[in-house]
Amino acid sequence: MKLARTVSAAFALLVLTGCASSAPHYYTLTTAAADAVPADVSPAPFVLRLKPVSLAERLNQPQLMVHQRNGELLMSDNALWAAPLPEEIRAALTARLEHSLNTTDIGALTPPADKPVIGIRVAVDQFDVWQGEKATIAATWQLDFGNESGQLTCQTQHQRAIPGNTQARVIIQQKLVQDVADDIAVSVLRHRCG
Repeated sequence: MKLARTVSAAFALLVLTGCASSAPHYYTLTTAAADAVPADVSPAPFVLRLKPVSLAERLNQPQLMVHQRNGELLMSDNALWAAPLPEEIRAALTARLEHSLNTTDIGALTPPADKPVIGIRVAVDQFDVWQGEKATIAATWQLDFGNESGQLTCQTQHQRAIPGNTQARVIIQQKLVQDVADDIAVSVLRHRCG
């Protein structure tokens, strides 16, 4: 009888311990704009239409993923993206492009009559973190300047050293998406890649 009570108490303790796991933490790739656009900078003579971001299927997970040195891919149920990763990337790209180009992403809205629309389609093929080593991003984008100017397709790849903890890794991933947005902005302004 005493053994049965001890086993029951131990089982109850295991169940309660399992239920008391830590609450998940949610992360975003969108950051606050560092500086407001100076008042003397006039708005861009165009608006943007950023299409939904295409993401390699292996990357399209709700959990933050980290490659281990032994080839294992660690996905934590306690570290999650605040929205589906393609939406996170699109929101971060939009915020950075609107700020750096001093324009607006009109999404699915009717474009203004007085400004041309530059369509942007982005595909992210790599967005990886290697434990204690580096984070990388590789993206391709297509700009559609309209019927007269045609289309332009560009690629970029960036890599940054990465610290150990999750919060610091997310900051590096935010910077990688900003790097891609900056490359896109250059191609928008120059009508050519890089």
